[in-house]
Amino acid sequence: MNQRKITVTTGSRSEYGILRPVLKKLKNNKNFQLYLLVTGTHLSKKFGYTISEIKKDGFKPYSTFNMIPSRDENYYMAKSIGEGITHFAKIFKKIKPDINLLLGDRTEMLASAIAAYHMNIPNAHIHGGDVSGNVDEYTRHAITKISNIHFAATRKSKERIIKMGENPKFVFFTGSPSIDEIKICKISSKIDLYKKYKLKIDNNTIILLHHPLTTQILQIKSQILNILNAITKIQNQTITISPNSDSGNKIIFDNLTKYSKKFRFIQKFDSLPREDFLGLLKYGGVLVGNSSSGIIEASYIGTSVVNIGNRQQGREQTKNVFNVKNINENTIKTSIIRALRTQKSIKPNYLYGDGNASKKIVDILQKIRLDDNLIEKRIYY
Repeated sequence: MNQRKITVTTGSRSEYGILRPVLKKLKNNKNFQLYLLVTGTHLSKKFGYTISEIKKDGFKPYSTFNMIPSRDENYYMAKSIGEGITHFAKIFKKIKPDINLLLGDRTEMLASAIAAYHMNIPNAHIHGGDVSGNVDEYTRHAITKISNIHFAATRKSKERIIKMGENPKFVFFTGSPSIDEIKICKISSKIDLYKKYKLKIDNNTIILLHHPLTTQILQIKSQILNILNAITKIQNQTITISPNSDSGNKIIFDNLTKYSKKFRFIQKFDSLPREDFLGLLKYGGVLVGNSSSGIIEASYIGTSVVNIGNRQQGREQTKNVFNVKNINENTIKTSIIRALRTQKSIKPNYLYGDGNASKKIVDILQKIRLDDNLIEKRIYY
């Protein structure tokens, strides 16, 4: 068998952490030639310049280019997708990959997928079929419809992909690679976190990770202020992590900075290595915000979560999640206190897989036939 050339796009710290076990298996498999394409917030000092983490893990990016919107507005977010398509098309013309591997629902993935399918390069998509709110929902399903190979994180996600008209022959339930990462990664201990950051983490610690909703731009400020004001009433040690680069991120970023300067019990981090973030989830008390980490990784670890707003609406979840729809200071405060009290009773759940997704994905990528049946898609219902 000839080596298969495979391009993998990564544009954010969170998605890279999920992809990492797959990347390691591809890198160590003699049947693949891996080309890692790095863009998005990985290249931004504001968001932690996480390309350094990628290099530290032993990966050599084949290409790097900026896709961060030049201004914090929806127009510039849309414009960055067009610019990304052009960049990816140039790269694909040079490499001529056999497969283009993507994960999730970020704009970088959409640009990569559009360029690839116009060049008859099969897209392989991880985490399609999930349900959530925000523009992520549109993006994820759009990527599904221009992908050829599908790796679903749950059985229901697999069913949704098939209902969208995809060929069942090319839809696979693998689980989420994020669970693999927890299973094989050296999760930072309490001692590690103290030595590195002087943080004394316990089951009263609050971790705040909240992203903007581009479909609710006008509500972003009130949401983050309600969350932060609720936390200041509780006064527990709070670790905040900066949001993603979607439109509206500056409002969240600025208020996290403001509150961390005003209140000594609030500490702000632009980014954290995956092993440190998982350590916070494992040893902390509650994750607050609207990150998918609260739905996926936290369920496997057994961490309580206060899920705020509509960003994760419809995503499959377990009993560790307390949903806050009526977003006001008192409701959030009550939910955080309740989540902290029940934290010890939360048990790990395996809804998103058993920790073997990356092996399943790489095995399929290695064996699947790359022929006209895969490329020439039809609606299958």
